[in-house]
Amino acid sequence: MKTLSFFRRISGKLFHRVFFTYSTIIILTMSSLFLFLSNYYSDFIVQREIDKHGTIIDEIKSDFHEKHQFVSQGVRNLYLEKDLIQDLAFALQHDYEEYIGYRLEKFANSDSFVPYNFDIYVKNYFSRDDTVVALDIKNETLGTEYFYLFNHLRWYENTQQGTRKDIDGKGNSTLYTVEEIINDPIYLERLGTLSIHFTYENVERILSLRDDTIQGTFLVTDEEMNVYFLHGDLTEGVLEDIRFGTVQKEVKLDDLYYIQTSVEPVGNLMITSIIPRKELASLYTYKITILLIIIVLTVIAIVLPYFSLRGHSKRVDHIVTKMRKVQEGNLKIKIDTRQGNDDLSVISETFNETLDELNNYINKVYTSKIKEKEAELASLQAQINPHFLYNTLEAIRMKSLAEGGRTTAKMIVQLSELFRHSLQTAELVTLEEEQNHARQYIELFSFRFPEQLTSFFAGNEELNRYLIPPFILQPLIENFLIHGFKQNSNDNRLVVRMKEKDSTLLIQIEDNGKGIGEETLERILCKLDRGESTSDSIGLINVNERIKLKYGQGYGVTIESIPDVKTVVTVKLPVIER
Repeated sequence: MKTLSFFRRISGKLFHRVFFTYSTIIILTMSSLFLFLSNYYSDFIVQREIDKHGTIIDEIKSDFHEKHQFVSQGVRNLYLEKDLIQDLAFALQHDYEEYIGYRLEKFANSDSFVPYNFDIYVKNYFSRDDTVVALDIKNETLGTEYFYLFNHLRWYENTQQGTRKDIDGKGNSTLYTVEEIINDPIYLERLGTLSIHFTYENVERILSLRDDTIQGTFLVTDEEMNVYFLHGDLTEGVLEDIRFGTVQKEVKLDDLYYIQTSVEPVGNLMITSIIPRKELASLYTYKITILLIIIVLTVIAIVLPYFSLRGHSKRVDHIVTKMRKVQEGNLKIKIDTRQGNDDLSVISETFNETLDELNNYINKVYTSKIKEKEAELASLQAQINPHFLYNTLEAIRMKSLAEGGRTTAKMIVQLSELFRHSLQTAELVTLEEEQNHARQYIELFSFRFPEQLTSFFAGNEELNRYLIPPFILQPLIENFLIHGFKQNSNDNRLVVRMKEKDSTLLIQIEDNGKGIGEETLERILCKLDRGESTSDSIGLINVNERIKLKYGQGYGVTIESIPDVKTVVTVKLPVIER
């Protein structure tokens, strides 16, 4: 749970989200690059080694082919010299004693003092190749055979017993044998077979005297998979998956082996190359090198942007902290803009300039506007009281002239109650107190025009506990008595309705007076919107401005009127309980 909370907390910051996303992209990219390069270089190294082994196989096949050409040329030379081929033919067709007699007779009849016969020729010709160990000429039909041994030590090293019987073609010899058939040049009958036995020293030279190191195993086998030559270690079980022929394939045993074979067509021997993947040391070296390079590049690609983004993150946190302090009401905050010349600096400068303009606006506009409204409110209140006092005193004066002192005393009592209510300094009064004040005002007015005005207050008594600003009803009622009251009519009616709707207190003051003309009503409504007061609507605009200044633009006074029918003034106030 704590881990989840930690990840939620860090994911809420832009720096962590950006850095995590960037790091994920870098790691995925570098991982993909490593896999691509690793596979690419692995295939490249394997193919390079396979190509190298293929070249060596071709060189070995070429060496075998040269040996066959060397033997073939030697046999062709026999045919080119009549005396040599005749000498060889007689030797193969007669036993050794008859051949010795033939040679002595031939030497005696010769003009030369130097004997020249086929055995001298073959010794001289085939001794030119230092890999020739032995030479064998025989007639299989008559059983005549001549065997010449060029290198006794190599012969014994390359055969198990050191005799001619060991060269049986069944894997007991590690010599490479080239055979040529010898025919009678006149009758084209087969005289015998010439067999030359070579060592595999040339193959060893091809493999060991190279500038680059040869990895893997090379072997020479026949069709029955008898091994005649082996270079390197032969893993058990590999030969079971190799068939005689030319092929290139992969074999999976304890390790992966790359195998390619090629058949030397003249000698009918197969040269095989086996490369164990684990012996390709450069393959793992390349992979480790690439991995280390990728790791270093990944660390650099993540660490360097981290420190750069971290500095920006601290500056963003600093800006957010300052904004929260402004949200709490501290408008004297400043953000240091000396840390750089980038977008955050522009944001910081704009933030500072906005605060400066806001403070200037508050000082020059908002504060002065409040003072102006307060002065205007005081002026309006000062205008109301003398006007009200003048009308009231005039009523008392007129009444005193008309009748005796009891009525005058009653009017003075009502007047004193009104003055007492007017002198209150409380910001809020109950709706009940405001109604009582309005009733006293109406009663005082009724002394001046007796039996010409009927008033009625309608509303749930539970509303009486709600609090409203003082002097809300009296100025609106006074507005009707001054401008809408019909002095020549006895049916003037005033109804004050109070109700609650959607947490809002609605007070409607309806009269059946003169009403307001359309143009006049439109002009009054415009003045209400702008807060401008005039002599004919001073009380109405005063009440509206006081409510809006205290509770906001959602509250205030609205007017509806039909000339000579009725006028309805609606006061909208928030519900405030005691």
